[in-house]
Amino acid sequence: MRFARDGWCLAAEGQTLQLHHVPALFSIGNGFIGMRGPGDGADAPRVYLNGVYERMPIAYHEAAHGYARETDLRLAVADATRPAIVVEGQPAAAASAVTLDLTRCLRAETVRAGGIDVTIEQFVSMAQTALVLTRVRFPAGKDVVVTPLVTPPPGSEAPVAAEPQSDAIYDPRIAPTLADSPWRKLELRAGPGIAARTDRLHRSGFVVASAMQEIGRRTAGNLVEVDFVSGYQAARDEPVLEPLLATLNAAQARGYDALLAEQTAWFADFWSSSTVSIPDQPETELAIRYALAELTMAVGRDGKTSIGAKGQTGEGYEGHVFWDADLYVLPVFAFTQPAIARAMLAWRISGLDAARDNARAMGQTEGALYPWRTIGGHECSSYFPAGPAQYHINADIAYALETYLAATGDRTILNQGGAAMLVETARIWLAIGYHDGDRDDAFVINRVTGPDEYSAIVDNNLYTNVMAARHLRFAAREGLALSLLDAAEAARMVRAADAMLLPFDDARQVYAQDDGYFALDPWPFADTPPEKYPLLLHFHPLAIYRRRVSKQADAVLAVALLPEAFADTMRQRMVETYEATTTHDSTLSASAFATAAARAGDGARAAHYWRVAALTDLSDLFGNTDHGLHMAALAGSWTTLAMGFAGMRVEGDTLCFDPVEIPGLPEYRFSITYRGVPVEVTVSGATARVSVRGDHAVQIRIAGVDVATSSEIQNARATVS
Repeated sequence: MRFARDGWCLAAEGQTLQLHHVPALFSIGNGFIGMRGPGDGADAPRVYLNGVYERMPIAYHEAAHGYARETDLRLAVADATRPAIVVEGQPAAAASAVTLDLTRCLRAETVRAGGIDVTIEQFVSMAQTALVLTRVRFPAGKDVVVTPLVTPPPGSEAPVAAEPQSDAIYDPRIAPTLADSPWRKLELRAGPGIAARTDRLHRSGFVVASAMQEIGRRTAGNLVEVDFVSGYQAARDEPVLEPLLATLNAAQARGYDALLAEQTAWFADFWSSSTVSIPDQPETELAIRYALAELTMAVGRDGKTSIGAKGQTGEGYEGHVFWDADLYVLPVFAFTQPAIARAMLAWRISGLDAARDNARAMGQTEGALYPWRTIGGHECSSYFPAGPAQYHINADIAYALETYLAATGDRTILNQGGAAMLVETARIWLAIGYHDGDRDDAFVINRVTGPDEYSAIVDNNLYTNVMAARHLRFAAREGLALSLLDAAEAARMVRAADAMLLPFDDARQVYAQDDGYFALDPWPFADTPPEKYPLLLHFHPLAIYRRRVSKQADAVLAVALLPEAFADTMRQRMVETYEATTTHDSTLSASAFATAAARAGDGARAAHYWRVAALTDLSDLFGNTDHGLHMAALAGSWTTLAMGFAGMRVEGDTLCFDPVEIPGLPEYRFSITYRGVPVEVTVSGATARVSVRGDHAVQIRIAGVDVATSSEIQNARATVS
């Protein structure tokens, strides 16, 4: 693998640094601040803040009732992370080498000028979320000047042209270029050893303070070290600059080394509960560790933000949060860092009123419908067939809540808004579905879009219906127990779930993706050259909708998430059937196919798709990592290992494993936290060994056999083949 130095470190130098995805690949952050790595132009967007965005009007030539009128647009902020470095009177050149140490998420760049190497070491503090720390090293006795620098938000003082080239391919996944920046400069400050500024976003009202301060300078042997602390603070109605400067002063009092020690301790604790080890395969280890590190550096941990499709690593998808945050990313944290998973759910709960508003705009008189894409809570999609029609997002959020409860046993979240969110979102299914007398009173849900964006506005999408049925039962059970539903409404939910229509194709003996999927003319794959993928960039949506073709796992995603709903032979038939019609134009697809194949016992196919998920960004397989890392693919590389290959799931109060043999992966280990107890899992072929530590009882089942609990055997170690 090109960037692998060892199992814990990425590195790039020379020509490798010229690869266009290097800036995203070497991103660092802490869930609030995100900093791209070296390689972008001097004026390119570099620093993003989670939850800071502008409100932009959506222009329609022909609009309709209920369309989103505004969108959230995350914009790069002022760059307070790059001190000015002048070598022999000339600005330092571009980086000649860069490394990323995952043990501390510490990035080091080397720039060379006039025969002098200058090293820039940086980390974004996980414990102090406003702070970025920088140490610059250079040879003593050399003409090197290093001073604080804060550059304005990109485009705010030198507007860029917004007109695209006439022959350019329109890519809806990329944030638009603005002719006029919405940033308004409020204040500049400069003094000995410090630079600061504040800027305001015109429509959303966010004010962002950015500052850099020198906090130390010394000569250590033959090297000079200069330390800086940078910081960001953002708010709408509160002072930002003075509190930020106070935070910088407090950091100066502690010093760079103390803050680095704090960072080291934070990640030591993180890795102790999120270990992944694959003996004799350091590159594979690195890929999964990289995924966990980047997810952790991107996800909001304050309950006020979540994780965008690209995190804070690029401008892709305008910084929006989609359903993959709940379905792909949250399960990783539910079993490794439960506090983060809870914070993600708290963010969803905080958006319940906006979800109710969205449901009213969509024509539902009760219940709540979460937006398909958003930052601030309201729907931001301008194309309803592939966006707001994806009602399955409600069930995805319910699945995330259920996963969190299963992994942690923490039911307090239900009383803190979780149950209300669960019930309100479930009411949508009763509002848009009905019992069809012409289909034996089956409960049908028509005119929705499933995960597959190449099949829009369909009847009875399998994934949607299967997940809706699970959602309805979950809501009926919890809502009735907490008196949020009366018995009659709970009974209607259960009746709908029990009667849910699951379309079936008799000829192929598989569940159909939707009522009409197999009646469509197949896509002409043999006549479609490689350069015409992804299809969405080269064909009108209707040309795609009229054909039997899937962008990503849809029915197969149902198999991956709910394998118990399908017989073993059915799982295999569905994977094979839908593999033939799926382009995998979405990075969400590979991990779902990998997990479903593993649950079907098809280790070779599972291994293939797992490699695609794990290398999506490291190898830039889709050619667009430069716009930001793919958070769902990163998450999927871990969930495939744990939930697909190792067969990890929770049944009642029992933690279960049912591993499948994976070619090329003779042994692997990972650690999780289950109900507050550390659990270490080792899989060798189809054999699992589980070690449980702690004072609380943990029920473990391996390959259908109940083996031990920690209350019976302290430090229990159980093995079942």
